[in-house]
Amino acid sequence: MPSRRPALDVISHSPDQTRQIGYRLGRLARPGDIYLLSGQVGGGKTTFVQGLARGLGVRGSVQSPTFALAMEHAGQAASGEPAILFHLDFYRLEGAEDLETFGYEEYLQAPEGIVAVEWPERLSLALPEAYLLVSFDHLAEAKRRLRFQPYGSRPQELVSGLREEVTGAPRRSAPAGDR
Repeated sequence: MPSRRPALDVISHSPDQTRQIGYRLGRLARPGDIYLLSGQVGGGKTTFVQGLARGLGVRGSVQSPTFALAMEHAGQAASGEPAILFHLDFYRLEGAEDLETFGYEEYLQAPEGIVAVEWPERLSLALPEAYLLVSFDHLAEAKRRLRFQPYGSRPQELVSGLREEVTGAPRRSAPAGDR
């Protein structure tokens, strides 16, 4: 099982703030990063991905791929290398067979891919080795708590970088045994 580090909780008071948090994470993203986005309908998952896309320099609109299941958006990683944001939405999938037919693994293995998955809990899928779980909790009309739970050392780097971006607190390094 991937290592688990302390989570980062961020409160968003509006859709614009949720996009801004996504933007900040997008500025830190690089190919191979995987974000699993969990929360209720209307929780802010797609709004967050819109910000993530903007942080990657994606041009054009980003909408929920609920009916298409996947959308691809060309962008640029923090390192300057080309990247593709794969925005996946599993809300309409029924089970593991749908996931296999869909080709989920191909998205995870794309060398230039940064993957954001809405509704990962809809399926009993094999989780990737390292990922950042982002949970969206509805607190009020437009207020959300976003919890960033890293699984693995790269996701821990992302949480540390986001913590610094959002709060100004210095990054904490992963213990030597977890790198």
